[in-house]
Amino acid sequence: MKLVYSLEGSIGRIVLCNPPYNYLPEPGFERPEILQDFFSQPQLRAVIVAGSGRHFCAGADPQALLRMLRDGDALRRKLADGKALLDIIRYATVPVAAAIRGSCLGGGFEIALACHFRFAATSALFGFPESGLGVLPGLGGTVASQETAHRAGVIDLAVSGRMIGAAEAVSMGLVDKSCEPRAVENEAGMFLERLTAGRPAPLVRRIMESIHNARRFPMEKALSRETELFCEAARGSQ
Repeated sequence: MKLVYSLEGSIGRIVLCNPPYNYLPEPGFERPEILQDFFSQPQLRAVIVAGSGRHFCAGADPQALLRMLRDGDALRRKLADGKALLDIIRYATVPVAAAIRGSCLGGGFEIALACHFRFAATSALFGFPESGLGVLPGLGGTVASQETAHRAGVIDLAVSGRMIGAAEAVSMGLVDKSCEPRAVENEAGMFLERLTAGRPAPLVRRIMESIHNARRFPMEKALSRETELFCEAARGSQ
C-alpha cells in the first residue's frame, strides 16, 4: 500500500494506492510520522481520503491476513500500529471526509469510519467480511461504527459479514451522502470548501481540537481546555 499526498490550496488529499482493490498488506499501512506531518501543515483546513481507481479499499490482503494470523503476538502489535494510524485520522484537527467508490470493506471500512464525514458512490459496497474468516474487525470497526450507527445495525454487519449498498449505509447513518460515482470526490471537496470557507486554519484547528477533547479527556479537563482555546482564538482575532 502506498499513500499519495497532495495539497491544493487549503484542501489536502490522501489517496490509498494498491490497485486494483487497494488491499492493506499490513494493518500499519503508513509510517505514523509521515501521516502526522501531512495533517500538521499549517495551511491545511480539510482533507479528502480516497482510493486509487475504482475502489476505496477492500480491506486486508487475504493472503497476507492468513499469514499474520499464524503469529498472535506479532498480529497484536500490527493491529495496535493500525489503530494508532486511524487515531491520527480520527483526531485530526482538520475535518476529514472519505470519498468512497467501489469496495469499502473490512479495514477499508474502518479507515472510512475514522474520517469525520463519508461521501459514497451509489454503487459502493460496505461491510465487515471478517466473520467469514473466523475473526472480527480488528481496527476498531465494532467500536467506531457505533458512533454513527445503531448497535443493532453494527451487530448485523459484524456477525453476518453481509455487504450493503450506499443507500442502506446512508439509512444506517454510516454514510452522510451518496451520489454518482464520478461526482464523489467533487461532492466531498465542495462540502469541505463550504464548511471551512472564510475560517482561518488556526481557528479550524482549535474548534476541532476542542470537539475531540470531549472524547479524549474527562469533562472538567475538556472544558478547561475549551476556555484556553477560546482565549487563544480571541487573541488571534484582535
